[in-house]
Amino acid sequence: MSGAQALDALARRLLPVGYGCAVLPLTAEPEPLLPEEAEAITRAVPKRRREFALGRMALRVAIRRAGHDLPAVRPIPARPDRQPDLPPGIRASLSHGGDYCIAIAAPPGGASVGVDLEPCDRGVPEGLAETIMPFRLDGPAHPLLAFCAKEAMFKAQYPLTGRMLDFREVPAVIGPQRFRACMGDRLIGGRWGQAAGYWLAVSLWRG
Repeated sequence: MSGAQALDALARRLLPVGYGCAVLPLTAEPEPLLPEEAEAITRAVPKRRREFALGRMALRVAIRRAGHDLPAVRPIPARPDRQPDLPPGIRASLSHGGDYCIAIAAPPGGASVGVDLEPCDRGVPEGLAETIMPFRLDGPAHPLLAFCAKEAMFKAQYPLTGRMLDFREVPAVIGPQRFRACMGDRLIGGRWGQAAGYWLAVSLWRG
């Protein structure tokens, strides 16, 4: 089983039935971007252009697998906040980590979704633990896993609230398979797993 297949299988275990997933290695050949999509990366270096194109490709596959009809001629441009500008009624999330990109899409009427992918062997950036505190790890874990979980939760809530979160204001508990956090007076959570040398976290939120 390839790394992409292992991550895809893990994502499907973490998600409810009906959610669409697509994992692509960054070595894959991307499909051509539509003109409105290409505008977002006209000044980007080739590596960034490739990652952007593969991300759009993964989004389209995940959205289709979630049961949506997204015409091939409908662009997914970037909004001013750099988030994918998705059609009304479509909720999806995208992450690039290490050698892969992953997209998750909710089925029609599904909860808002957030996903994050982090290589397990990535060095811990200086000051990261302090930046993402407070969090509690129940069992063996790692500061990068806490970051991965908080990033997934941020992505799940952002399309509904437009709220930029200071991770230090979101106390979190990372358990063996699940995580949860307080966002003001609201609870948010998700599930995580490990495959192919990566941590993968997904969060669902209905607001």
